[in-house]
Amino acid sequence: MKYHFYNANILSAGEIIKGDVVVEDNVITYVGSSIDTISDRKIDVNGNLLMAGFVNAHTHSPMSIFRGIADDIDLNSWLFDKIFPAEQKLTPEDVYWGEMLGIAEQVRAGITTIEECYFFYDKLLEAINKSGIRCRIGIPNNFQECEDGKMKEFLDSIISQLDNELIKPVIYAHSIYTLSDDELNYLVDYSAKNKLPMSMHMSETLKEVGDCTVKNECTPPEYLENIGFLDRKTTLYHCVHLDKDDIKILADYNVNVVTCPSSNLKLASGIAPIYSMLNQGLNICIGTDGVASNNAFDMFKEMFLVATLNKALLYDASIISAKQVIEMATKNGATALGFDRCGDIKVGNLADLILLDLNAVHHQPLNNIISNIVYSAKSSDVYFTMVNGKILYENGKFYIGENIEDIYSNCKKIAKRIFNLID
Repeated sequence: MKYHFYNANILSAGEIIKGDVVVEDNVITYVGSSIDTISDRKIDVNGNLLMAGFVNAHTHSPMSIFRGIADDIDLNSWLFDKIFPAEQKLTPEDVYWGEMLGIAEQVRAGITTIEECYFFYDKLLEAINKSGIRCRIGIPNNFQECEDGKMKEFLDSIISQLDNELIKPVIYAHSIYTLSDDELNYLVDYSAKNKLPMSMHMSETLKEVGDCTVKNECTPPEYLENIGFLDRKTTLYHCVHLDKDDIKILADYNVNVVTCPSSNLKLASGIAPIYSMLNQGLNICIGTDGVASNNAFDMFKEMFLVATLNKALLYDASIISAKQVIEMATKNGATALGFDRCGDIKVGNLADLILLDLNAVHHQPLNNIISNIVYSAKSSDVYFTMVNGKILYENGKFYIGENIEDIYSNCKKIAKRIFNLID
């Protein structure tokens, strides 16, 4: 299939250019001034914005089912008193429909790539494969999902299904506080032997940092360094409570950091020191986390917070630019997740593209499109989402392998069963 996007404002290499983009099969083959070319479909962008899709570098999509059921409480109570008990009631089929709901919301909001961390992998992979979204999937969620302690066989069986253009694996160790030392060491060893990247929630709350310091006589980054966790390509989520020595450790190992500001604010976890990490050369990415804690898959909201929170903390409006934040939400995330041909519109890259309506009143007058993306735009501005050359959403219609009304209906039934809700 050959697509010709014309009459577009194109965000390419951090700059706005006017012209055309051609996609052949799943690859961008032309970016530049207006051209005539034979194509299967011509799309008049009509002066709107064509840009790379967003990379949601940390999420738990099936938790869409839990939206609004555990609000206005701290993370420890939220996780142990509300979320973990609710998750015990989930079936594999529940996770499938929750994943489909999360994917639908994300492609509607211009998200083309995700780092997915959840359980019941067969159903996760069924939904991910059916939808066509690009994904790095974290395994294992926990050791309890592996019967009879045969973790190697379990990991081998999942990983053998992955590592293609659309889906890659990452060894996902949930956190220091949910895994034992032996379990963490096992995952570190497995990752080293199989040359796989690793990821983890880290330093999300002061309690986590304090508990780690008491137990191990070192901070979470120091602990991960000591057990060899950081010796391979590593992605760490949140990283809210870090001192300068912690940040130096992460920089020394070229760690990727995923900041999730909405979730951290809503759970009163704190504000990540993004500016300090940028100054140390860390690759900063952006994630939404799950919508049980933030409560929407909205990268525009996340970008605005990343751009503004550290400005307010440090009383300096110049420290993080809109251009930097867009790169965090696109190119940086793609790099962290190992999708090196994604995150920007350029010849040879894979065709993960979105269109944003610039005619809305909140974009007028159109003085600075790059600033508008971060400070003015809304997820509702997205009207077209393409992943790997396939359209997944366009003008209110979803092309993700399931009818959107069926997704809504099934998730409503699941929520009603789990939480004993009444209409």
